[in-house]
Amino acid sequence: MIVSVIDIGSNSIKWVVAERTAKFLKVLREESHSTRLAGDLIHTGRLAEEAIQETLAVFALIQKQSLQYKIERATAVATSAVRDSENRKDFLKRAKKILGYPILVLSGNEEAEIIFQGTSADPYWKAQDLFVIDIGGGSAEWIQGLKGKIERRISLPLGCVRIRERFIKEYPVGLKKIEEISLRLEEQLRPVLSNYELKDRIFVGTGGTATCLSAISQKLKEFDPERVDHFKLTSKQLNSLLTRFSKKTAEALLKIDGLPKKRADLIIPGMCVLMVTMNILGAKELRISTRGLRYGVIERLVLE
Repeated sequence: MIVSVIDIGSNSIKWVVAERTAKFLKVLREESHSTRLAGDLIHTGRLAEEAIQETLAVFALIQKQSLQYKIERATAVATSAVRDSENRKDFLKRAKKILGYPILVLSGNEEAEIIFQGTSADPYWKAQDLFVIDIGGGSAEWIQGLKGKIERRISLPLGCVRIRERFIKEYPVGLKKIEEISLRLEEQLRPVLSNYELKDRIFVGTGGTATCLSAISQKLKEFDPERVDHFKLTSKQLNSLLTRFSKKTAEALLKIDGLPKKRADLIIPGMCVLMVTMNILGAKELRISTRGLRYGVIERLVLE
């Protein structure tokens, strides 16, 4: 079965076309387009018209390129930015006209469940217990699993776009601001994660922050999924990178190998969420996964 999945995130639109059988998953095409639907949402409560127009243009491009494949099932899912916006009905109506099918708006809990399903389906983690964190643009999810099953999961509006808009007004960000962001995150996360535990689980990060950190650590000038996937980053390395980035100007952040220019202003807030989570859980290392929500949707499409 050849399936097409569009993941409409708060910062980017991700599209994957894959052939799925009972034994393997072959990715035929995968791409990401930054449209930042969550831009200024925290202040206005609405999706900005400019971001909507850019997103609809991406949908039109995807529909055109989809004709190259014999797609049997296609779906699109939307997350934090769309579900939290006042004008989502108008956006969804306009999007359906272009795509030809409706967009499924996921709740935070549904998003967390599908992220875990997509990540844990990777044969690399076979028979391993996982604790997955996904840091998106609008929200972030924490999922504790055991033997491939979800034990606990939570979704909070602590995505990197929201955090940047709340806290970061100038560059260099500076260590004092990093400490302020981390303290606020600690106050919010420690109570809700009090019943979560890492123990022998592998701590896995999905989403743009995690994959960028893998690419940055390897100084990749071009994104290479095979090299990015399953990369290991220690808490000490993460803290060192965060300290270094806190001293950089906005222009200097744009020049970091492995960091896309459109994500340069989001890497520090995403790293803060990751660092605080690792401190609370006592995680010493992070393993990167290029899978996540869209791969979980693929699994569900095949099982239907």
